[in-house]
This record gives sequence, C-alpha cells and structure tokens, in this order.
Amino acid sequence: MLDVQKLKDIREDHDLSQKDMANILKVNRSTYSLWELGINIIPIKYLSLFADYFNYSIDYILGITNQKESNYLIKGFDINKLATNLKEIRLENGLSQENIATILGVSQPCIARYEKGLIEMSTSNLYRFSKEFNVSISKLCGKEREKRRNKLKNIKVLNK
Repeated sequence: MLDVQKLKDIREDHDLSQKDMANILKVNRSTYSLWELGINIIPIKYLSLFADYFNYSIDYILGITNQKESNYLIKGFDINKLATNLKEIRLENGLSQENIATILGVSQPCIARYEKGLIEMSTSNLYRFSKEFNVSISKLCGKEREKRRNKLKNIKVLNK
C-alpha cells in the first residue's frame, strides 16, 4: 500500500503550504491536495519532481525505506530509463510480458507500451512491481547512480 501520508508530512516539515507545493510541481492546488489525501495517486513524474525538490529518494517518500537522502540520487525523470529497467528485470526473471501483466493486473499491450517508454507506468503499479521483484523504485526510474565504492572496487580487481 502506498504511504501518501509522507507527502503531507514532508511538505509540512518544510513549512510549505499545499499551494506552495502545487506551484513547485506546476499543478493546481486541488490536484496536489487529492494526491496528499490519497484520493488520486501522484503520477511518477510528479513524485520524481517532489523527490528532487527535497533531495529524497522516491522509496523513502513511498514508505519503502527509512533512508531519506542519498549522495547517489540523480535528478529528473527519464521514462526511457524506466522502460529499459522494467524490461531488463522481466527478462532476468525469465518472464513474458503476459506474466508481468498478470502480476500487475493490466493487459499485455500495456506492458509492451511501458517497456517501449510510450506510456508512464502508474505509481501504484511501479510500487507493486518493486515489491514483487524487490527492487528500488528510485533505481527503476534511473534516479540512483552506482555507489562509487563499488566502482573503485571493480577497478582494483581489474588492475590485479
């Protein structure tokens, strides 16, 4: 279940009104209010903007992790990076688009459009996908760069 309470908590912790937050995200206040109330689910591109503004991971905002910030966050939302990552995870798990469609409760053509970057996956489906495959939504969306420590470790191994 998506934790929409954090949208409100984070906004209030930074002394912002709903109108302020709506202006930052470039949406109507009423639109933002419906997201905060959980009546409508915030689309991933706006959730990404929200995360970028506060320099928090999407996973923290959705209650998937308790870690607020990271030195490895990348700003912006790239639907093509998300599409590539969705397909890679599906293939790594030996699943068909039909399998993923069944898991998410959508049609196979919908999965095909997600994987081509033609449409944005809903935040609720991204949440289900991340739980099913135990993967970070921030990583799925290409918002986390690889930790430098791992890169250095790989270089040392190559130089031996």
